[in-house]
Amino acid sequence: MKIKSGLPKLKHIVLCCAGALSLPAVASDDATMELLKVLKDKGTISEQDYQAIESAAKSSAADGNQQNGLVLDSGSSALKIKSTDGNFKFQLGGRVMLDAAVYDKDKTDLGNGAELRRARLFAKGTVFHDWYYKAQVDFAGNDVSIKDFYLGYSGFDAFDITLGNQKEPFSLEDLTSSKYITFMERALPNALAIGRNTGVSIRTKADRWGLQAGYFQDGISNENSPGKDGWGATGRLFVTPVMSDGNIVHVGGAVSYRGSGSGDEIRFRERPESHVTSTRLVNTGELAGYDNQTLYNLEAAAVFGPFSVQGEYTMTDVDNDGADPSFNGWYIYGSYFLTGEHRPYKAGKGVFGRVKPKSVVGNGGHGAWELAARYSTLDLTDSGIEGGKEDNITVGLNWYATPNIRFMGNYIYASTDPTSVVEFPTAGDEKINIFQLRAQLDF
Repeated sequence: MKIKSGLPKLKHIVLCCAGALSLPAVASDDATMELLKVLKDKGTISEQDYQAIESAAKSSAADGNQQNGLVLDSGSSALKIKSTDGNFKFQLGGRVMLDAAVYDKDKTDLGNGAELRRARLFAKGTVFHDWYYKAQVDFAGNDVSIKDFYLGYSGFDAFDITLGNQKEPFSLEDLTSSKYITFMERALPNALAIGRNTGVSIRTKADRWGLQAGYFQDGISNENSPGKDGWGATGRLFVTPVMSDGNIVHVGGAVSYRGSGSGDEIRFRERPESHVTSTRLVNTGELAGYDNQTLYNLEAAAVFGPFSVQGEYTMTDVDNDGADPSFNGWYIYGSYFLTGEHRPYKAGKGVFGRVKPKSVVGNGGHGAWELAARYSTLDLTDSGIEGGKEDNITVGLNWYATPNIRFMGNYIYASTDPTSVVEFPTAGDEKINIFQLRAQLDF
C-alpha cells in the first residue's frame, strides 16, 4: 500500500523536475528521454504526460538553438545570414552585366561587339552592430580588380568613419551603384568624376541632409587619378527639402582639391557612353607638368511618383605648367515608369537605390517598364589643349523583370565638335549612331 501511495508522488516529482530542468537539455539528452519512456511504460507517468513533456522539451530546444544560432533572411532581393542576437550580419553577393553594341561609325572605327561589362563578387556585413566592412572584386575583362575594400565604424552618435578603398564623395551619378543607374553607362561628365581611392572618410547625416568628407591617396586601381601617388581632399554636402512617399527633391554639391605625387602627368578622356568600344572620341592625352587641380560638382534630382529628373554640372581647373586649362561637362535626363513604380531614394547617403517592380515576372506579373532620355556634353578643349568636345543624346528603355533582373536598351546619337585632335588629328567633326543592349543580374 505504501508503494502504491508513493507512485502518484513520484509522478508529480518527475513532472516538477522535468519542468524545473532545462528543457533543451532534456531534448538533447537521449538518456533522459529514454528514462521518461521507461517511466511511461511502467505506468509511473501517463502517455498524455509523456507527450506533453516531450513536446515542451522539443519546443524549448528549438528556441534555445535559435537564440544561439543563425538566421537565413531571404528578403525581397538578397540572401543574408545573421546571428539571432544581431551581433553579426553577413551577405555574399555579386552582379553580372552582359553588353552588346553596334556602332554606325563616321570616320573613327569603334568596333562592334559584346563584352562581360561587370562580373563582381562581394562580401559585406557588420560585427557587433557598430563595425561594418565590404570587400568587392571584379573579374570582367579577363582581369581581376579590387573595387570596394574597406572597414568602418558607426558607433559614434554624430558620425561614421570609413577606412580603405572606397568611392570619394563626389557626384550623385558616380556614387549611385551601377546596378541602379538609369542608363547603361554614366553620362559623359563622368570623365571628371574621381571614383574610388584609398583613404579615410567621415560621414554625418540627419533626416534631410548629409555631409561626407575625406582624405585620399591614389587607390588600388583608378586610371583617372593624377600620378601614381597623388592625393586628394574631397567633400560633399546634400540636402533633401522634399521627402515624402514617392516624392523627392535633392540638391547637393562637392569640391575636391588634388595634388600630384612623384608623377607629373594627368589625362582626361571618355568613351561615348558605350563601353564595348575602347575608343575615346574625346581625349586630352597625357598632360605633362601637372601640379594640382580643383574639381567642382553641382547635382540635383527630383522624383514625383513615376516621373524623375536628374542633372549635374562638373568642372575642373588644372594647374599645368603655365597652361592652366579648365574642362567641364554637364547632363540632364528624365525618366518615367509606365507601370507606376518610382526611383527609390537612400536618404542617409543621398543616392538612388533598387527599383522594385509592383509585379514580378515568374510570379504572375509583368515587371516594371521605364522610358528615359538624356542629353550630355563634355568639353576637353581649352588653353591650347585639343581634347575635343562631344554632345550625346540618349534614349533608353528598361525592363525590370524582377528586383534582381533587368534588361536595358540604349540608342545614342553622339556628335563631336571636333573629335580629339590629340588622338585623331584628321577626324574632325563626327556623327555616330550607337545601339546597345544589356542583360543584368545581381544577387
